[in-house]
Amino acid sequence: MYSGREPRQRTGNWFTRGLGCLTQFVALAFILLLLYYGSYLLLRGPIPVRPVAIAHRGDSAHQPESTLAAFRSAIDAGADWLEMDVQMSDDGHLVVIHDTTVDRTTNGSGRVADLTLAQLQALDAGNGEQIPTFADVLALASGANIPVMPEAKSPELYPGLEMQMVAELNAANYADRAVIQSFDSASLTRLHESAPDLPLCALYGLGHFRLTGSQPGDATAVCPMAEMVLLYPWMLRQAHDEGRKVYVWFGALEHPWTIRLLVEFGADGVIADDPGLVLAAWQTR
Repeated sequence: MYSGREPRQRTGNWFTRGLGCLTQFVALAFILLLLYYGSYLLLRGPIPVRPVAIAHRGDSAHQPESTLAAFRSAIDAGADWLEMDVQMSDDGHLVVIHDTTVDRTTNGSGRVADLTLAQLQALDAGNGEQIPTFADVLALASGANIPVMPEAKSPELYPGLEMQMVAELNAANYADRAVIQSFDSASLTRLHESAPDLPLCALYGLGHFRLTGSQPGDATAVCPMAEMVLLYPWMLRQAHDEGRKVYVWFGALEHPWTIRLLVEFGADGVIADDPGLVLAAWQTR
């Protein structure tokens, strides 16, 4: 039977209808993100008096990374701590370099473990800078009275690395101004057994969201990847509730905005290539 009503017509083409749906989806996602992060900011608890600006491999945004020039620049920029990676030369000297090979950061090639100190320091690490020894960096830090955060890097390649790091910190009378970090749980355990009073920090990387429970080496601090904290800031609150400090490091997203978010989330410190960005994030808070 004819009802007398005309069939309802759709308005707009497929593109405008799709755009409308997309706009609604984006608006809903934005509201959900506001609720997610807003609830965390309301419940995050007290935040640090001021997060420490930790210079990642020195002021590596402006000077060749892991060189004395980079560490001097970080000190001049007002960094609170110096962060570095410690490895061992073929003849048993502790050196400061990030990669297990010299290929990326110098004009040479080969594994750090296969080169003597003399061979390593004959290389150009950028702008005529040398690969420094751990003792060199400690002497610089001591002169500036700035704490250090050395990482026991790839300890499986260097038997005795941890013990030698502790020995050099003690020789420089700097153990009370250091926090040793590592991704390697066995390395942290060895450090704790050899120097029970030395503060340790457990490093965590991509895909790790849980900072609760016992830590390797009874570490008093944890250092998750910043990108993971940006996705799940509640891990900061959980670690703080257990009495641990939380320092964060960037994989790829170091930017004034992301640093500002981490400061607002309550990170105790931010490890950044440009420590000045961390200081600016706090000053403009």
